[in-house]
Amino acid sequence: MKDLLKIIVLSNALISIGFGNCDSDEVELWDECYSITNTTSLLRINEGLTGEIPSEIGQLTNLVNLQLQYNELTGSIPTEIGNLTSLVKIDLRYNNLSGSIPTEIGSLTSLNELRIQKNQLSGTIPSAIGNLTELTHLYLYGNQFTGSIPTEIGNLINLVKLHLNNNQFTGLIPETICNIDMSFYNPHLFDISGNQLLPPYPDCVAEFVGYQYSEDCASNYLFDGICTEQSDLDVLQKFIDNSSETINMEMDDNNNGIIEPIELGTQHWWDGRLTELNCNYDLANEFTLSDLGLSGEIPQEIGTLDSLEFLWLEDNQLTGPIPTEIGNLSKLKYLIMHYNQLSDSIPSEIGNLSNLEILKLDNNQLTGYIPESICDLNIVFNWQNNLFGENFAVYNNQLCPPYPDCVDAYVGLQNTTNCELASDTFNPIPLDYSLYDPYPNPFNAQTTIQITLPIKDVMIVKVYDVNGSELKTLVHSIFDSGTHTIKWDAGDLPSGIYFIRMQTRHFSGTKKVSLIK
Repeated sequence: MKDLLKIIVLSNALISIGFGNCDSDEVELWDECYSITNTTSLLRINEGLTGEIPSEIGQLTNLVNLQLQYNELTGSIPTEIGNLTSLVKIDLRYNNLSGSIPTEIGSLTSLNELRIQKNQLSGTIPSAIGNLTELTHLYLYGNQFTGSIPTEIGNLINLVKLHLNNNQFTGLIPETICNIDMSFYNPHLFDISGNQLLPPYPDCVAEFVGYQYSEDCASNYLFDGICTEQSDLDVLQKFIDNSSETINMEMDDNNNGIIEPIELGTQHWWDGRLTELNCNYDLANEFTLSDLGLSGEIPQEIGTLDSLEFLWLEDNQLTGPIPTEIGNLSKLKYLIMHYNQLSDSIPSEIGNLSNLEILKLDNNQLTGYIPESICDLNIVFNWQNNLFGENFAVYNNQLCPPYPDCVDAYVGLQNTTNCELASDTFNPIPLDYSLYDPYPNPFNAQTTIQITLPIKDVMIVKVYDVNGSELKTLVHSIFDSGTHTIKWDAGDLPSGIYFIRMQTRHFSGTKKVSLIK
């Protein structure tokens, strides 16, 4: 018969299976025996642990690392945790713990990290937390803490990450918070939003407080101390409504079962108006890296967000057209909507965005012609930025040539299978003469040449070799104004470089092609 005591070495702890058979120098926790003197790490992560944290844990006085995250623990944090004065890290996040933070936690003066977010904890933050001067990470978000933030928070001068968001804190933020030398502007590092904190705010955090609940606002929300515009929130609600079956519920920071407009992605507001909407992933939550599950069409009401400067909608499941109302966003600097399923043509109103610096529409299902109005933008089309590559990207769509001169060299790979059909149904009158780059290029046997004429004219198109010798006349005739497609079959010509020359009464142009067999 096998011995019921199976010895397991885990981290620095000597653990044996207990079932009431622990030795006198051991303590039983969740059916396992832990050496009182030798256990320095207790790691039981995502193991389905239930029930309360036993008070006997306070006997492991040499414990340095306590990690019980992602379980189903209930009850309160035992006061005996204050006996574990060697602790450097406590991680109890994502359980169902309730009750308040025990004041005895102030005895843990060696603690570097306290992570108790996403539980059901309540009550006030004890002033004793100010004793934890070695803390670098303090995560309390997603609980039900109430009362004011204690002034002793300013004692934690070594903090690099402070997340108090989505609780029920009230009153004023203490001025002592400015004693902490941290990057308050970075939502990865500092987040105090989703509470009921009132202005005036300390200068160091005044512009980084985020949204707060306030019955004094018609919209019920403050953002950095100013009431938000309800009409802007209504547009965000449209996005949520259109995405009801796909939206990522990880954004439900206050755990009320719905995504409120103010919780959608990462937002910035100024003077009560929305200036940035980032729906790529939730920048304020370092554990949320998946897409936000936006789907359906972009609401036409987006055109009312006339203070918007940055719009990030990439990596979602958006469908349908880009609404023409997008042209109303005259302050827009970044328009980033790649990696969706957007369809139809790019609206000509996009040329109204005179302040646009970055336009990313690649990897969608856009069709038709790129409007000439795109050349009205001040984008440096051939430039790259350090944040996300190209300033301008429309590749991996189904956009048809001819392309506007300003972007002709930068459209990248397009699926032009249906472009001949598009040419039959839509043939805009060009503003100028153009000879576009043949496609494909390099080619094998046959390539296509797009030419535009602003007026009816005589046009000659010929092919030359690298020595300048004329090989073939492709066309020599009178053509109406519009876009014309010419195909060249190289036949038995050998691989090499060739030149296609177009000549009219008012224009001439040459393009180089490579024949590869």
